[in-house]
Amino acid sequence: MRTRMDAKPPAVLDTDTLIDEILAKKGPQKYKDGFSEDNWEEEIEQIPLFMSKSPDVIDPERSPALAALQQLKYEDATPLNRANAYKEEGNYLFKQKKYKEAKTAYSEAIKQKCEDPATNAILYCNRATMEYHLGNFRSSLMDCKQARKFKPDHFKAIVRGAMCCVKLKRLEEAIDWCDEGLSISPDDATLTDLRSTAGKEKKRTERDQRKEQMSTKAQAAEEEKLLAAIKSHGVTLVHTRGGVAGGLSLDEPHPSGKRVHLDRDGTLVWPVLFLYPEFGQTDLVEAFAENHLFEEHIEAMLGKECPPWDVKGQYIPSNVELYFEDSTTDECVRVDQHSTLGSVLASPRYRVVSGTPSFIILAAGTSFREQFLKR
Repeated sequence: MRTRMDAKPPAVLDTDTLIDEILAKKGPQKYKDGFSEDNWEEEIEQIPLFMSKSPDVIDPERSPALAALQQLKYEDATPLNRANAYKEEGNYLFKQKKYKEAKTAYSEAIKQKCEDPATNAILYCNRATMEYHLGNFRSSLMDCKQARKFKPDHFKAIVRGAMCCVKLKRLEEAIDWCDEGLSISPDDATLTDLRSTAGKEKKRTERDQRKEQMSTKAQAAEEEKLLAAIKSHGVTLVHTRGGVAGGLSLDEPHPSGKRVHLDRDGTLVWPVLFLYPEFGQTDLVEAFAENHLFEEHIEAMLGKECPPWDVKGQYIPSNVELYFEDSTTDECVRVDQHSTLGSVLASPRYRVVSGTPSFIILAAGTSFREQFLKR
């Protein structure tokens, strides 16, 4: 077997020559995904070594290197060590008044489920402080209670719980929290002030409640007096939902807020609604005394000038007729304009619906009147 001893090894190209050959084959290509004049500062900022400041919340998508470093920080630690690390992170954020981010850090610490009661009490108390600063007083109070499950005499949790109770107007509970704290530290100024505030607010609230109860009783007495007057005057009340008002009730006032009342002389004064079905219009007389005549109010409504919708001038006091609808027969009953409101309301055929008497006004001698009365 013959071996060629004079064979030459393949030539080894230097790096520059190799690159030149590759470029010659593929041609020049634009480098993708690199820094540009527009984004280089932003891209550099994502590299942990060159960051000018660390972000409050690490986004793995935007900063994978930083997220990996953070993971290494907690990877091999015990639950207690991880909890303490998150706690320190929360403390740092709290000092910067970044309460939402600090709350997240304390929540992560709690999730580690360490078995040290003292640490857990601190974590819940710290998160309660963040919730308080964020205005979440109920959540803060719940965390204070949770902290005390791990350490019943945790003084900061007691103070914070008392503050939450005052904010939530749980005044009796606030006083209890203050008393528990003062039994531990009798001279604590914060709890002393909180207890004083809660006590004063409790007395004021109780006083207002008594006034409201007295006012409610007085209103109930006035209501009974009013309903007795309505009943004695022979007026029948019904609700829109149907049926005679059981025991009489005026809980459905007119949308304007006006309702029947007794004046100083004991006269019933009603809000009265007048309907003009031909034009879909209405008039409301807010104070129609039961001893007033219909003609007085019709004159006030239609006597001075014709309404803008009455282009033919047919709705004038001398040319209008007044009716009410008998709810049992659907018949329109003619009303004498010289009669009083009280006399009509006392008619056995009349029903006051939802606390507001209503009447229909038609123009005499019109085709609409004829058709309306025949319906």
